[in-house]
Amino acid sequence: MIYDLLIVGAGPAGLSAACHAKKEGLSVLILEQGEFANTVFDYQKKKHVMAEPGVIPLRSGLPFEAGSREEVLRTWHEAARKLQIPINRPELVEEVAKKDTLFQIRSNKATYQARHVILAIGIQGNPNRLGKPGEELPHVTYKMPDPFIYKDLDVILVGAGDAAIEGALALCERNRVCCVINRSPEFYRLKESLDRQIDDKIKAKRVVPYHNAVIERFEPGYTFVSIPDGLVKMKTDLVVIRIGAALPRIFLEKCGVTFTSTVPNALPIISEHYETSVPGLYIIGAAAGYNLIKQGMNQGYEVVEHILGRQIEPVEEPLLKEKLSFLEGTTTMRLDYIARAIPLLAEVQKQHLRELLLQTTVHQVPPWQNVFKENDFTDSLYMILEGEVGITFAQRPGAFPLLFKRGEFFGEVSLLSGRRRSGTVTTVTPATLLEVPRKAVLRLMASEPSVKRLLNETFIARAIRIHLFPARSDFLKDLACRAEIKTFQKDEVIFKEGDVAVAFYLIRSGSVKITKRERDREIVLKYVPAGQYFGERALLNRQDSHRSATVTATTRTELILLRKDDFYLMLETFPEFEKTLRLTMEHRLVENQALQLMDSTGPIHLDELLQEGVFQGTDVLLIDESKCVRCDNCVSACAATHNGQTRLYRDEGVLFGTLKVPTSCRHCENPLCLIDCPPGDAIRRDPRGEVYVVEDRCIGCGNCAANCPYGVIFMMHQKPKTGALGRLLGLIGLASTVTAPEEQPTKAVKCDLCRNDPAGPACVRSCPTGAAFRVSPAEFFNRINVVTDQ
Repeated sequence: MIYDLLIVGAGPAGLSAACHAKKEGLSVLILEQGEFANTVFDYQKKKHVMAEPGVIPLRSGLPFEAGSREEVLRTWHEAARKLQIPINRPELVEEVAKKDTLFQIRSNKATYQARHVILAIGIQGNPNRLGKPGEELPHVTYKMPDPFIYKDLDVILVGAGDAAIEGALALCERNRVCCVINRSPEFYRLKESLDRQIDDKIKAKRVVPYHNAVIERFEPGYTFVSIPDGLVKMKTDLVVIRIGAALPRIFLEKCGVTFTSTVPNALPIISEHYETSVPGLYIIGAAAGYNLIKQGMNQGYEVVEHILGRQIEPVEEPLLKEKLSFLEGTTTMRLDYIARAIPLLAEVQKQHLRELLLQTTVHQVPPWQNVFKENDFTDSLYMILEGEVGITFAQRPGAFPLLFKRGEFFGEVSLLSGRRRSGTVTTVTPATLLEVPRKAVLRLMASEPSVKRLLNETFIARAIRIHLFPARSDFLKDLACRAEIKTFQKDEVIFKEGDVAVAFYLIRSGSVKITKRERDREIVLKYVPAGQYFGERALLNRQDSHRSATVTATTRTELILLRKDDFYLMLETFPEFEKTLRLTMEHRLVENQALQLMDSTGPIHLDELLQEGVFQGTDVLLIDESKCVRCDNCVSACAATHNGQTRLYRDEGVLFGTLKVPTSCRHCENPLCLIDCPPGDAIRRDPRGEVYVVEDRCIGCGNCAANCPYGVIFMMHQKPKTGALGRLLGLIGLASTVTAPEEQPTKAVKCDLCRNDPAGPACVRSCPTGAAFRVSPAEFFNRINVVTDQ
């Protein structure tokens, strides 16, 4: 039999294509090597499945709404059953080859013929393998959809990423032994929340980590592990391997698919109809770089329409038409115009460009209007389609602005560093600006090497110009090409006291601490945030270039590394820069001596402040215990202005002298709580700096609370809203206590700085003695007389 359409993969993208093809009368067959909807099937039980992006409608004969894993799978099973979609599984496709006008599809069970083939294979079905003897034994698995079926076993998790550690956390409570095999010396790649959780389980002896360890082989009931002390034979009932998954590039290239580049994460080259360089062979879904379920489902529908010979607009076409209506011509002509006008987008695939512009906001700005201001908390990228802008810096009053013209971009410094805006951008002429959200840019960088290369080189050149010295563009460009970007994980040492200096460092993102040994103690001399530099002292002392202190990453940190020869070239080319460095160095030496003296005599230790997030915060609530009368007005006022749910716990927190840092949000400059929010925008940052929760968007997943390093986000049942009288009674402690039903889902609750109240935070306003106050880190250190240079 010759099929009209053969689909490889029974995930949502493949099922969507099959449902539409069947309704249109095409003969169709799906070949699936694993489970029905394999990736969703492998989700942990009860996991919430999102239906994003919300702005794009679903165009598919396969129904899909956000819901639990079980609800989604049940709906898809029912749809496939009603349409009698033929699915052969488990059946592994080994080869797809086109001969004349037909495709020959060879699996491990049979050979098929089809006029068209859709590869909807995803990447989760291609897990990275260990390649060790015994890997095929029944107690060794790469999947664990339900960790709670395992009990009283000796368990081994292989891997050190988020998935492996999540598995260890789920398995450790119900089993006898839970070991994690990690080939690296530490857990370097974890989210902050997982890092804390696994540390707690290790301390409680629920999890046993083996670092610098390698699996040698598996035998029934045993695992042989090579550790630094030798080979260990470990009793094992269950082995779960979670070392990631990869696009099956070898298989795709064998099918005739070409890629954007040779880098491992490069994506296939496809047309606007998702057709590969082989006519009639299509790739959709995650294998094409589209990881969202709804995207893959829409693509499946559109490919079938294209096969039927129908002219169908992509589902986002009406949105793009409206967004780009200020340009003339068809959507294709408009996209071509944008790609020609902006060099950053010149080599971007058309489909990726469409996706990027869908998330882009178009601004048509009159002259002499601010686009953003210095120190704003925004991180999007702006591209200049028409017009000209100027950038000014508060630290250079009266200086001529840096001018950027048509085709250039700006905003990449905050985008890549996670810090506040480093300058004020003002339009010089009428301008058309394309504003792209940070996540969209990062996705584009991951899929388009040309974008990543140009953004990195531009960032380095501009960071040197902004934070070090103004220089000619050609000099900076050459310097940027030779510079390196290196990543250091939390607590990883960059260099040690006594090391020979080989480089100068500029912090692109993250932060470091500078420490020095004093007798048997380690003293933290300085915290250095993104945008600042370190490592100049030893290089300036050419007679003795040994490091005088140790520098350690306090979080995941990216550094721009300039080799010693390039550093000396900078000094020779710009002697004024050397003078500036030497003055700064002298100032820091005085500060360091003061800090060493204070650390040895006083109660304030910078390392403790680092741990409590005082450096990372932008608006820290402090309570002067010498003035506090324990009236709890601050707590009551917070509750009264937030429907009876306080965001402040005065009794909890840490004390530095007479100043307490209570349990309340610090509104971090680089807030980890924004990471991994499934809706994408349920927790947000205001340009002024407030981090706040959007109640209607919160699904109660708890990721933000888990990711907060300081434990100041709480998952609570929402109380009924109170009126003005209720809030007034609350301020004097007479509000009624109405509890929320326990069956309601919890929502994230945190301090929002009373952002909708022009009078400011209620906790501060309600304090009768002035004991409660909010300050920036710099103000905090002034109050405790700690010398610091932000």
